[in-house]
Amino acid sequence: MDLWHTLIIRKKMKIQKKILLILSMTIISISVANAQITDLDKKNFERRVRERVALMNDYISYMVDKKKGINTRKYYKTKALPLFIQKGEAYEEDGVKKDGVIMETTSTRRHTTNKLLIKDYFENLINLRYSNVKVTSTQIADMKVSALKKVEDDLYVCTCQYVQYFYGYNADGMLLYGDKTTKRIKCYVKVEQVEDGIEYMIMLGDVKAMSTERL
Repeated sequence: MDLWHTLIIRKKMKIQKKILLILSMTIISISVANAQITDLDKKNFERRVRERVALMNDYISYMVDKKKGINTRKYYKTKALPLFIQKGEAYEEDGVKKDGVIMETTSTRRHTTNKLLIKDYFENLINLRYSNVKVTSTQIADMKVSALKKVEDDLYVCTCQYVQYFYGYNADGMLLYGDKTTKRIKCYVKVEQVEDGIEYMIMLGDVKAMSTERL
């Protein structure tokens, strides 16, 4: 091989090395950028999920508050239902038709789990026979949100775990019954790309009662 061919080969090798180096640096840069975006998105979607669940819990506390008029408590039911997939009405998931979102309820007086449509659960809260009722729930910062699971191109699901505290009183203000229930709610997260970045639309789903303790 003459000197001229040797120089050409060496030049080609240098060019190839430069291309590989540039590609490697580009891949690393993209990976780092994606990692940063993912971290920011994770915090954002978790915050949005917690806020949605907290809003539901606020509406529940208003529905049971007998210091408020019956029409006011029913008004908060109408505010709460749109937080749920199909506003709590019938929907289809994975090819299975469902009558609506389900809320599981338990008490320490029985060892079974009762399943109610969310709209019926809210109606029951409004019509509880206690003279006064108080329901409180976990603070936003203490709610536990699971990792997102992709189910479609722009649709994800996760769960949010919280604790609900229930207190039922008689007319004299004496506590007749109290419990705390750990609940886990399914959340649907629809991801949309907007001009300012990524927007999350959160809809709530079925609620499972994990455990109940007497207070």
